[in-house]
Amino acid sequence: MKGRCTVTQPALPMRGVLAPLAAVLVLGLGSLAAAEVTVSAREALLLQVGERRLQLRIGPESISGGGLQLRRVQNGLRGTLKGQPVELKWNEDGDITGRAAGASVELTTVPRAPQPGLELRGWFGADTAELTLSPMGISGSVGGCSYSLPMAGNRYSGWRTCDVTRGPPVPVTLRIPENIVPLGLAEEGALLALLLSDEALPPASSAGERPGVGGSGTPSP
Repeated sequence: MKGRCTVTQPALPMRGVLAPLAAVLVLGLGSLAAAEVTVSAREALLLQVGERRLQLRIGPESISGGGLQLRRVQNGLRGTLKGQPVELKWNEDGDITGRAAGASVELTTVPRAPQPGLELRGWFGADTAELTLSPMGISGSVGGCSYSLPMAGNRYSGWRTCDVTRGPPVPVTLRIPENIVPLGLAEEGALLALLLSDEALPPASSAGERPGVGGSGTPSP
C-alpha cells in the first residue's frame, strides 16, 4: 500500500470504543445475567483460543501479559511480543503503521456510526485485515485467521479458522472487562490486531479442540 499520509501528532486522539462497548455488553444482559457478572479493579482482558488462555493487563502506561510487553507512548505502542520487537504508530486519521513480531502493519481504524464499534481494514504482514467489532459480535480476519464471534452473555464467543494447513477451527472467547482503561480508537485497533493475529496465540490443534462438537454456533463437520 503506497501513498499513505505522513504520521502527525493530533491535538486530541479519537475516542476508543472498548470501554463503552464493555458497558453496553454488561448493561444489555438483563437483571439475571447482570447479577452473575463480577468485575474487580484488577480484572484482565481475557482471550481464550481452544485450551490456551491469554490474560492482558491494561494500565495507564503499559499493556502486558501472555508474552506481550508494550509501553504506551504518544501515538504509539512499543515493546515486544514473545521476544520479537513491536513498534506501531498512528495518526489522527486512524492510520496505523509499523512492525509487529516481524510482520509489517498498515491498518486503518474507522468508528462505526451511529452504533458503537469500530472497523479495522488494511494489511497485517502478507494478509489482508478486515475486522468489525460491535456489541453484536466480532467478525472478519486479521493476520491469517478469520473470526466469527457473536456476543454471548458478557463475552464474545465463537470460532477461529486459520489456514487449513495449520489445523481445524477452534473455539474462541474474548472477554473485555467493564472497567478496562479507556484507549484511543487507533490504539484499540492496533491492540486488537495484535491479539487476534496468529502471532499472539498461533494456530495449534489438540484432542480437545474439535469443531462440530458442542453447542450452538459450532461449525458443521
